[in-house]
Amino acid sequence: MHKRLQSRKTNGQALRWPNQRVPGHICGCWRLQFSWFPLVPMQKGLVFRIGNINLNLLPEKTGMTKRIIILHFALIILLAGPGNVLANPDWTDIAEADLNLMGNYVGEWYNAPEKSYQLINPALSAQVINVDVGVYDVRFLQNLDRRAEDYYSARGVLLENGKLVHETAGWIFEVDDEGLYGIGSIYGKQAKFKLKRVSLESPTLGKKAPEGATVLFDGSSFDAWVHADGRPLTWTLTEEGYMEVNPSKYHKDAKPPVGGPIMTKESFKDVRYHMEFRYPVEPGLAGQARGNSGVFFQGSDVSIAFEVQILNSYGLEGYWNECGALYRMVGPKVNAARPPIQWQTYDVEYKAARFKAGELVKRPRITVWHNGVLIHHDQEIFHGTQHYQANRSNLPPQEPGPISLQDHSNRIQFRNIWIERLD
Repeated sequence: MHKRLQSRKTNGQALRWPNQRVPGHICGCWRLQFSWFPLVPMQKGLVFRIGNINLNLLPEKTGMTKRIIILHFALIILLAGPGNVLANPDWTDIAEADLNLMGNYVGEWYNAPEKSYQLINPALSAQVINVDVGVYDVRFLQNLDRRAEDYYSARGVLLENGKLVHETAGWIFEVDDEGLYGIGSIYGKQAKFKLKRVSLESPTLGKKAPEGATVLFDGSSFDAWVHADGRPLTWTLTEEGYMEVNPSKYHKDAKPPVGGPIMTKESFKDVRYHMEFRYPVEPGLAGQARGNSGVFFQGSDVSIAFEVQILNSYGLEGYWNECGALYRMVGPKVNAARPPIQWQTYDVEYKAARFKAGELVKRPRITVWHNGVLIHHDQEIFHGTQHYQANRSNLPPQEPGPISLQDHSNRIQFRNIWIERLD
């Protein structure tokens, strides 16, 4: 049995054995999960799961009775040992609904009444967003990759018999393998809609390094990288040729250390940079705990280097600490984050600060395309992108620095990383 047993809270209580994967190897992440969710209006139930499988459904109890039930089932599973619990690695045990239902949908309204909003604006899009095991949010808006307001957001839609079904506030819909269809209400007028699931791929996905560029990672080795403290890389090189974060939080007692941030062996100033990445689903996690990493320009010292945030921000607002943001400085013009599992791209042009006789005369500037969508255009980096406010007033670096990637405890995967010098 694993030495550490972590507990985290999602919709209820979850007991989890952390994934003990080591570089170049694959092993399981064992999980026993208890979660609470509404079964019918005004009634709750206790669901016991191993992995993604519901074991039992019990009516809600109170006080000591509930504690006894939870401890009883937990003790049975713990005594049985992890060999009797289903493996649930982030990248190899993905729920069927996440593969078949989660993601972007596009289509239109039809049979709209005269003088209705739906008639003059027939385009309709939606996002099906994983929240937890078998729980999804569904957002409806006019267009994707725009700052369009929501027409309607259905929260906590439960998976039932392989489909999502929702009926409230004038919106009735289903999501299944055929698509997303139903009836929606805008300004008191109802119309039918039908949407198809689509994959919005980046136009630069798979783009090859141009002549003269430096290939930082092509799936064959970690030769271009070291850890920020100079150690050889202990991240995982997968069988598919992906670079995967091997989080240090799972190896706190390891000697020598395992995991942690990494940086290129070479240093750079003005650059054009291409990178592909994706984050796992991680049901039950939210906010900064979900799909978090970052790419830093001109340094391994995060107190002065500049970060473009990586985060599972699919379906979020695109704030200053979400995917594509210049962290804690400027949010992306558009939230172009794709759903978990899907490969995404960053294409970045970074110009370092200019100094004259040791004095700062021009601050750094950056342009960023996220999945082919322009989210920062020649943006001045007018202060640091650090988590600690006190560090944001630090002067930008004068000397060339490495490109750095963050270990923020999530198993982000990377591929096809290359860079061109522009200075």
